[in-house]
This record gives sequence, structure tokens and C-alpha cells, in this order.
Amino acid sequence: MKTPEAGGFEAAIAAFERRLLPRLLPLQKEAHIVAVRDAIQPAFVIMFAAAIVSFFLVRPEPLIARATDAYHVGIGAMGAALVILLADRLARAFEYDRIAAVAASAAAFVVSMPHPIPRNPLAALSALGASSLFLAVIIGLVGGEFFRWARRWIGQPVAYHAAAIGALAIVFGGLAFVLASSHHSFADLLLLYFIKPVIGVGNTLPVLLVVVLLQTALWSLGVHGPAFLAAVTLPVFLAAIDQNGIALKHGQLPPNIVTLSLFSFIYPGGSGATMPLSFLMLRSRIPRLRKLGLATLVPTLANVNEPLIFGVPLVMNPALAIPFVGVPLVLAVVSFGATWLGLVNRTVYYLPGSGIPAPISVFITTNGDWRAVVLMAVNIAIAFACYVPFYRSFERAVQKTPSAEEELVKTAEQLRESSP
Repeated sequence: MKTPEAGGFEAAIAAFERRLLPRLLPLQKEAHIVAVRDAIQPAFVIMFAAAIVSFFLVRPEPLIARATDAYHVGIGAMGAALVILLADRLARAFEYDRIAAVAASAAAFVVSMPHPIPRNPLAALSALGASSLFLAVIIGLVGGEFFRWARRWIGQPVAYHAAAIGALAIVFGGLAFVLASSHHSFADLLLLYFIKPVIGVGNTLPVLLVVVLLQTALWSLGVHGPAFLAAVTLPVFLAAIDQNGIALKHGQLPPNIVTLSLFSFIYPGGSGATMPLSFLMLRSRIPRLRKLGLATLVPTLANVNEPLIFGVPLVMNPALAIPFVGVPLVLAVVSFGATWLGLVNRTVYYLPGSGIPAPISVFITTNGDWRAVVLMAVNIAIAFACYVPFYRSFERAVQKTPSAEEELVKTAEQLRESSP
């Protein structure tokens, strides 16, 4: 489908489809990536459940401090859950004993926690905080590799399970023993020498733009960008918002601009900032797009836009590739700048991107800052203005060459079916 705005995108997408897509699609089905992605979703549920329970169990104190403490407990609980869920999913994928893998990984997680471990479970989870997710992913993946390689090279079930458990005990138990003399733990080292430096690098506009670019570019080419990058980006940006919450509790300026919740400003309607598209399609001259706009309106308001991505479709679509990738980059600059200038509070809490309308989400995550709602309205207006000319051009091209639209829809369906 040729449009004036598409320019060289058609050739670029065709080259990608021919050369790189056959390699990327199998990669997003790779067992370790799938295991991390599948483990993170239920771990989020556990995080919110633990935070809610903790909110009602912690000692009476001011509301903000109480909410921050509860949220801190929730992040620690997410890490503890993640190591168990990840070990279980890797055991299923590579067909070794799930109970042994979960028990060994959980034990390695416990000995790697900051010591001494408080007797109060809530205090123990709170002590983990920002290091819990990195700790869980590292232990889960390392433990999974020990079991996988032991099964491959030893074969005999009892022997290879014993070898894998022994390797975990030597590595993480040995680390705990060596570090005990300096009153540190593996979690402490992660926080000091890895997490804080990585968050510092991630708390910059260039890194934010690179992450946004990768997420949207991969999505536009049929690969679920946020899920593909989740193992790297999610622990960093969630730890950043955890640090902000702690600073708020102590009456300090939250240190981080770029957090997981900042992406709510960047993606109104979901990846690609597609909220304007549903409204534009409501008055489309093409019946199929008009019906799709009506069907996707409510989900888009709740930031669920997969039906839009595969229904328009937006994947492998040169005519809409520019706004799908470019609009979030513009909104990232606007949102970062507004936060950096102090026009909007920095985000201090996390809410899931899907299921909660963006204006409500940003109001809560900025600790009730009404200016965040204004910024979200500005971002939606910018996205709308940017999408209009590209959508109109796409609509005209569809009217002229219906066969091209059918080919796009067919390609999108094939990509949907090949997604994990």
C-alpha cells in the first residue's frame, strides 16, 4: 500500500519481513523469555495483593507513609513470588522436577536476602525492596540452567537433580558465606553495584527514548515489544518507582523521573499511543474500520489495544508506522520535560497500564496531582493531531486499493497466530 507518508517504510518493512522477522518471531517464543514473561504477570497480582494486605496490617501512621510501606512490601513479595513462578515455568519448559527446582531456587533466594532476616514476614519483604526482582530473575535463570544442563549431561533423574541443587547451594550458599564476614548479602551487592547504577543510567531522556523506540518499533513489526524487553526494563523501572516511594515517605524529592508509571503518560490507549485511532475510526468511510473503532473504543480507553494493533492492522503497516513509532517518542519528550521542570509530580506508585483509564492512573501514581491529568489531556491532544493526517492518508489508500488492505489483514492474522 503506497502512501506519500510511507516513503521508504514499505521497502524497509519488506526487507525486515524477509530477513529479520523469521529470526525475531522464534526468539520471542524462546523458553527463557516466555518463562520470564509468563511469571511476571501473576507476580504482579501477588504484589498488589500483598500491598493491600500490608496496608491494613502495618502500624498506624500517616496515610502516605503507610501506603509507601505497603507498596514496598508488595515489591518484595513480587520478587519472592517471581523466583518461585519462574523456577516452576522453567521446570515445565525443560521437563525436570518442579518441586525440586522451586525448593532449591527459593532456598537460594532466602540465603541471598539482606541479613539478618527480620522475623516479621512483612518486615522481611520490605527489606528486600528494589533488589527483589533482579534477585529473583538471576536466581531463577541460573537455577534453571543448572537443572537443564545437569539433565542434559547426567541423565539419571536422582543424580542430575542432586547435581543441580548442589550447584545452586555452592554458588549462592558460597556467596552468602563469603559475604557474611562483611555483613553484606548478594541482594546488598546487587543494589549497590548494579541496580543503583542501572537506574541512574535509565533515568535519562536518551535511554527513555531508546526503550520507547524499541517497544513500538518491535510492535509495529509484529513482535510484542514490551513483553520482549520485560526481563530487562521492568525490574529497572519498577525499582526506580520503589526508590521514589521511599523518598516521598521521608519527605524528600523522589529522585527518578523515568519509572514504570511514566509510560502511562507516553502510551495513552496502549502501545503506540493509539487512543485517537478508535475515535477517528468511529467516523470512517470504510464500514470495517468504523465497526472496529466502535468495538475497540472501550478497551482503548482502558489501554488495551491489541484488537486495534491486529485489527486495523497497525503491524507491518507502512502507512501508520510513522505515527505508531513517532508519537510515543514525542510524548516521551513532553512527559519527561514536564516532570523534569516540576510541572507535574514525579510518579511514586505503580498501577497496571491495562484496565485503568489513563487519567485516573496518572492521578494516582503522581500522589494525587491534578496537573498529571492536564498533562495526559495535552498528550492525548498531541497524539490526536499527529495521527489525523496519517490516518486520513491510510483511509484514502484503502479506498483506492481494497486488495492491499486485505493483504495487510492477512499478514496481521498470521503474525497474531505466530505470537506466543
